[in-house]
Amino acid sequence: MSSRPTSPVIAGTDPAPQLLVLPLLMLLLLLLLLAGCTPERDPLELFVQDGVGQLVVEGVLIVDQPLPSVRLSRTLPPQEPFSWADAREDGAAVLILIDGVEEVPYRQSWLAGGVYVPLDQEPPVVQPSTTYELVVTTGTGETLRAMTTTPRRFAVDSWTLLDTEGQDVLRNLKTFREAGGLIYEGPENQLAYGEGLLETRFTGTTAADLEAAGFQLALFSLDLGSDYVIDPPFFDDEDFESLDRVGSSPAVTAERGAVRLPWFSIYYEGRHLYKVFAVDRNWFDYIRSVPEADVGLGFGGNAGDNFASPIFNVDGGIGLFASASVDSMGFTIHPAE
Repeated sequence: MSSRPTSPVIAGTDPAPQLLVLPLLMLLLLLLLLAGCTPERDPLELFVQDGVGQLVVEGVLIVDQPLPSVRLSRTLPPQEPFSWADAREDGAAVLILIDGVEEVPYRQSWLAGGVYVPLDQEPPVVQPSTTYELVVTTGTGETLRAMTTTPRRFAVDSWTLLDTEGQDVLRNLKTFREAGGLIYEGPENQLAYGEGLLETRFTGTTAADLEAAGFQLALFSLDLGSDYVIDPPFFDDEDFESLDRVGSSPAVTAERGAVRLPWFSIYYEGRHLYKVFAVDRNWFDYIRSVPEADVGLGFGGNAGDNFASPIFNVDGGIGLFASASVDSMGFTIHPAE
């Protein structure tokens, strides 16, 4: 019998909504922090390039979703423990320009400092192939600007289970468009761990076709009480406890119009939400410039360049103002047969 611990159950929690709305920026920041925390290097060097007090912006636009909130903060001295109450930037004027014509004013959230939301309670929906410019003016007159052009809408042609050699098609999985909320119950989407190879195909669609810079994959384990589906003999309790239910890949170019989800990116039984993002230049530059970005979260990538510091594409500060289009699918993992 295995001596591995059981995965903890978080009582009174509905995991799916929380994970579905988890900002992808948090995944990117997690990768960045993990990459920077090495004995040879102070991780603050990644952020505080020109000293303490730099403006930091966080905003990610997703095609066909409403304009998001924008978070503003400042870098803190490296010797101080991070506190959002100390880092947040209040009292700024925030505006987004759409294609240089339509203005969308923002206001500070009544619920959280440093968070800015559209003034209109029904903000515009993010459109494909559209330029969005963020303009921030602080209470002391500093200006931060960043611009993103959204990719075209992105739809995967097929989510295909191949044999272990990657040659023959075993079956195509059902999509959300076909199965809706029953996607996790359908027989086509039941996967035994290690069975074949799961390939996402978008034949004839490159990043350039989508007006995107590349792709990023993200995987969410939705059942917080599910058991581990792996049991490596070299794992101890701490190794199991360190496994996350959210993972993301480095930058991927997917030049052949397909990407494969490696089995070693999956740690748990139960329902999984799998997202493929077609990302803009800002997002792509950010994740490909994270030093040592492939830090063992289970995904592979082919566009990492190990830059000395992240590329932010922000004038007057650092951070991420970026956009993506996305397609998703769901499946249920069972123990290996």
